[in-house]
Amino acid sequence: GSHTIRRLVLFPVFLSPSRSLPRSYSLTPDLTKNNKGTVMASAALICDSEPWKDLKEHVNAIEKTHLRDLMNDVERCQSLMIEIDGIHLDCSRQRVRLDTMEKLLKLAEAAQLKQKIGRMYNGDHINSTENRSVLHIALRAPRDKVICSDGKNVVPDVWYVLDKIKEFSERVRSGSWVGATGKALKDVVAIGIGGSFLGPLFVHTALQTDPEAADCARGRQLRFLANVDPVDVARSISGLNPETTLVVVVSKTFTTAETMLNARTMREWISSALGTQAVAKHMVAVSTNLMLVEKFGIDPANTFAFWDWVGGRYSVCSAVGVLPLSLQYGFPIVEKFLNGASNIDNHFYSGSFERNLPVLLGLLSVWNVTFLGYPARAILPYSQALEKFAPHIQQVSMESNGKGVSIDGIPLPFETGEIDFGEPGTNGQHSFYQLIHQGRVVPCDFIGSIKSQQPIYLKGEVVSNHDELMSNFFAQPDALAYGKSPEQLLEDNVPDHLVPHKTFSGNRPSLSLLLPSLDAYNIGKLLAIYEHRIAVEGFIWGINSFDQWGVELGKVLASQVREQLHLSRTKREPVQGFNFSTTTLLTRYLEEEFLIFGYWVWLMSFSELKDRHVAATAMVNTLRDRLNQKRQQLLDTDGGPVLSVALVYSLDWTPEKNRIVSASQDGRLIIWNALTSQKTHAIKLPCAWVMTCSFAPNGYSVACGGLDSECSIFNLNSQVDRDGNLPVSRVLTGHKGYVSSCEFVRDQDTRLITGSGDQTCVLWDVTTGQRISVFGGEFPSGHTSDVLSISINSSNSNMFVSGSCDATARLWDTRIASRAIRTYHGHHGDVNTVKFFPDGQRFGTGSDDGTCRLFDMRTGHQLQVYSQQQANNDQDVPIVTSIAFSISGRLLFAGYSNGDCYVWDTLLAEVVVNLGKLQNSHEGRISCLGLSADGSALCTGSWDKNLKVSFPSSTL
Repeated sequence: GSHTIRRLVLFPVFLSPSRSLPRSYSLTPDLTKNNKGTVMASAALICDSEPWKDLKEHVNAIEKTHLRDLMNDVERCQSLMIEIDGIHLDCSRQRVRLDTMEKLLKLAEAAQLKQKIGRMYNGDHINSTENRSVLHIALRAPRDKVICSDGKNVVPDVWYVLDKIKEFSERVRSGSWVGATGKALKDVVAIGIGGSFLGPLFVHTALQTDPEAADCARGRQLRFLANVDPVDVARSISGLNPETTLVVVVSKTFTTAETMLNARTMREWISSALGTQAVAKHMVAVSTNLMLVEKFGIDPANTFAFWDWVGGRYSVCSAVGVLPLSLQYGFPIVEKFLNGASNIDNHFYSGSFERNLPVLLGLLSVWNVTFLGYPARAILPYSQALEKFAPHIQQVSMESNGKGVSIDGIPLPFETGEIDFGEPGTNGQHSFYQLIHQGRVVPCDFIGSIKSQQPIYLKGEVVSNHDELMSNFFAQPDALAYGKSPEQLLEDNVPDHLVPHKTFSGNRPSLSLLLPSLDAYNIGKLLAIYEHRIAVEGFIWGINSFDQWGVELGKVLASQVREQLHLSRTKREPVQGFNFSTTTLLTRYLEEEFLIFGYWVWLMSFSELKDRHVAATAMVNTLRDRLNQKRQQLLDTDGGPVLSVALVYSLDWTPEKNRIVSASQDGRLIIWNALTSQKTHAIKLPCAWVMTCSFAPNGYSVACGGLDSECSIFNLNSQVDRDGNLPVSRVLTGHKGYVSSCEFVRDQDTRLITGSGDQTCVLWDVTTGQRISVFGGEFPSGHTSDVLSISINSSNSNMFVSGSCDATARLWDTRIASRAIRTYHGHHGDVNTVKFFPDGQRFGTGSDDGTCRLFDMRTGHQLQVYSQQQANNDQDVPIVTSIAFSISGRLLFAGYSNGDCYVWDTLLAEVVVNLGKLQNSHEGRISCLGLSADGSALCTGSWDKNLKVSFPSSTL
């Protein structure tokens, strides 16, 4: 077999069957170094050593034991429990006897574990495939420590970066470093992937509920952006304001594809809101490529270094983790974390193997994986603060030890690496514990703490919440070890037919790690224990735990797919160069979904896409000409009615399209017949200034609001009084500022939403006059200035969007009043008007900054900007006062403060026509506009005291 051939090649002495090895002959590796410090090991495998063979034979003896019996040996249990600096390790529930541990320690000696640890700490190039030192221990070493790589003490370099992080983070946290608009940077988004994400995320999550750390982080947010999926971007920036956000880009080479695409996305998010010059104030980098950092737009002075001898999955103690964590919690907290890790570094290096936490844990992992044949390990922290610990260790372990060849490149005849997974208890108990109790045998790591980060004691409860949690921590290992036999079940009077189902075989190994608390110091110790445990496993197996060539092939293939997608999208080239399966899937993907200018266009083929695009362009050109002609005819012949009023502030159409309600500055509400220009109702209100009005869906009720902070409801079927006024049927009171906007909920005549200068929106029951829900106000996710406009989603009446003087729009769900679902940034002035797109998935905004913008409701992405300055090269841009979409959504009508009324092609972002420049157009500010329900008539209101109605083609 191949194994025999390998031995013949490596050990010619085996060619003669008559010869035997002398007793002094050793098959353990003879490790030497070349002149570069690279470890040059002999080709011997650890499985050829006598201690390995001894352990293989020993498995037979262990298979005859059961943990029920082993746990009765008090001396054994005591020997398998150690406590180091307050951390208690209990290995008594592992399937080992005391002689098993002795044999494992002999295996460590045969693998020259002590020497390998020493070489790592001495800076030797133990990562031989990349010719690098492995010195993450230097990242948390004291200032006076000497740790060398290539003859140079690297500790001073480490502390230079740490001091720089301390100084920078203190400036940001104190407010002496501010953003482009002068506001303090209280929110941080860290962009990175793999080790640049999972490690810092674990530490951040663990510190969030530590009282000391939480107090230091008060008023600040730290978020991580890793996945290139735009959904991750949307979640990362949801609710954030670019003015108060600092972005940390983590990429050693500044070329990592996923990270740099996310970095460019965040740069665009900042630039679109604050201008390109803001990038230098709102983005910093952790990288070694200063040239690309500067080219990206980040000041090289705001770049924080790390080194080749830091592996990505071991980089949380470098600037990769220390910078964002220091910005969130302050450097003193992070320094405690580093000190905890350093404590374990010293213990690992100097502690005797018999009482060395990482060594014992590593040896037991080798025993479980390679000798007992248990390929998986469950990491089960009984603390929600450690919910991201298992995902981080999953990467550290599986990327380090998921190898199939030795450090010399020889295929291994035994299994290495563990399949790691986990979930905090007791969540995991209701997820996968069924399998680990009665299915496959999965060795488990139970991790708990004596003190809770957030203790709760309820009067009348038997135990505290933390005691309840820890009761399971102590019970589960015994349940796995002892199980429950059929005899015990019968004694409990379990029915015979249920006995097989309720039998627990037991004899399932686990270990328990009990920490004194989960503060920054102990979190650092926990991380270092697992980092070194994984190194021990690799040292024993004789593999390189510090490279990761397995992740490269997928990246190479992805680059080929990326190039194909680019060619297919831009040049319509067919998919080629892939196998049949991939070609089929890629073709299907390209045929079914195609994104143009932020719109999802459903296609059958590229040829049909081209035909549709040509047809759409022709239609727009034709429509531009027809609109000019039609509008000119209408106005030249007075074909559209002109309704004279006072300064018009708001208007609305009835659902049947033949009536219009207008609200004006003189405190009047007028109902018009749009076809005859006749007034059907004229209502004089006590309020001197009516700012908003809205028809009910039934067309028989109308609501209005203004400076008096009230919203009045009128029934148009009511009898008028002696002065010809309609009586008020209901007054809605509760706002503490002017009522700027109101709109009835679709198909619900009894529900109305209002927006106000008191920074809130309110959902009302019109029948009772009671407030159902308040949106904003005391809730932190609400607007920080006057609400100016609202729009209710026509596809989902539970959703509405609001625009505000705080330059944002916010999405609300009427079923969840406590917070805004999403905040949309991009404008540089008051958001005067908002309107949902006909499909209900997007909405438009208009602002004092002179632009209209189209947003994706779900992701928060800005899909398009419609700028009058861009359209006419005007430097003095008027503000947008009101917008409306055509029925198809292809056209956007926008009114401006200078009397312009632009009709935009929403797809091409081009102006079809400016209605404000045609004959007989308004002579003053267009304050409001609206389309009839069927889209056939457009009404505009102006400060020239006129309403004008035109009847453009129904194809709009």
